[in-house]
Amino acid sequence: MKPALGLQVAAIAVALVAAVRLQAADEAAADLQPPPRAPAADGTTSVVVPDVDMAPPAAAVPTPAAGDRVSATPVPGVGATGSAPDESVALPAGAAAELLAGLLEPPAAASSTSPALYARPLPLLEALQRPGDPARRLWIAQAYWKVSAAFAALRWAGEAVERLEFIAPGGDPHDRAVLDVSIAAARADLAETRSQLGVAQQELVDLARLPITDPLPWPVDRPLASPYDTHFDAIFAARMATGRTRAIARTLPARHEAIESRAAAVTAAEKALAMAEADHAKGRRPIEAVVAAHAALVGQQREFIAAVRAYNLDIAEYAMAVADLSVADERFVSMLIGAPIAVRPAFPPAEPSNAVPPPVPAVP
Repeated sequence: MKPALGLQVAAIAVALVAAVRLQAADEAAADLQPPPRAPAADGTTSVVVPDVDMAPPAAAVPTPAAGDRVSATPVPGVGATGSAPDESVALPAGAAAELLAGLLEPPAAASSTSPALYARPLPLLEALQRPGDPARRLWIAQAYWKVSAAFAALRWAGEAVERLEFIAPGGDPHDRAVLDVSIAAARADLAETRSQLGVAQQELVDLARLPITDPLPWPVDRPLASPYDTHFDAIFAARMATGRTRAIARTLPARHEAIESRAAAVTAAEKALAMAEADHAKGRRPIEAVVAAHAALVGQQREFIAAVRAYNLDIAEYAMAVADLSVADERFVSMLIGAPIAVRPAFPPAEPSNAVPPPVPAVP
């Protein structure tokens, strides 16, 4: 009986050791769990993905040098509380910024776009200040860029109709029939774009709590098309970053590269269309070549707008993750676009609860 008793004692000892090891592993895993996080501005709670090294450095994060100048590319804050700096690093603007500069301005009087669409200029700062609720910043900023993208799409859709109407069909009735199809389709695209703009404008009106008696808003601040420096390593050296924040920081350079490439594609498509029209006028190419070149231009224009929109939606989400609700609205705007357009609001904004009355923006 003694050997059997010895085996039982040994088995009990092995089980006790295994239980102690399992409890130690559970305690270690519990220590690695990130603290609970409050829901974000959009009502969701992101999963925190910490760095491999779970012990962040205790040293304070350095603040950017005072000599850094503000440019079209803002830099989010690097303070331990997530506040934004007073200065930003200047980065060069490319062809995309130049393309946007003319695209978002009111068109000439002879354009098919109604001047009434531009009757109510709305700066981004005013849109953020009117509700007096910093928790709505992300929703408002993203709605603002959606309206801006819809205005750009409407501008190009109107120009597409005008281009097709000015193409000479030639003496062949087939040419006229092909052009009629393209013009009708372009007009349908223009009407659909107007509809999408109206929906986006109403969303911005509701989020920014604009008076319903005002004309629908026209965003005067242009979306960013130049490089954006996230300063991710400095900001999150001693802070947890969600997986979504990490993804944005990693992909913003690629999104900017896509914007610049789309801008180059738009320019190349414009040249290709001009060549196709010239060749068709000389009888060297059929009308189908002109229509195909025009369709290629319209496609690249749409992709450019989509790339700019996605880029700025991500920047707004990143800035919201970096800056806490105590950051002033003026500072938050500078994190998105650097310097706003110098346009005085047509209507006085409501007094926000988190900021002093804003100064008149200065153009750099």
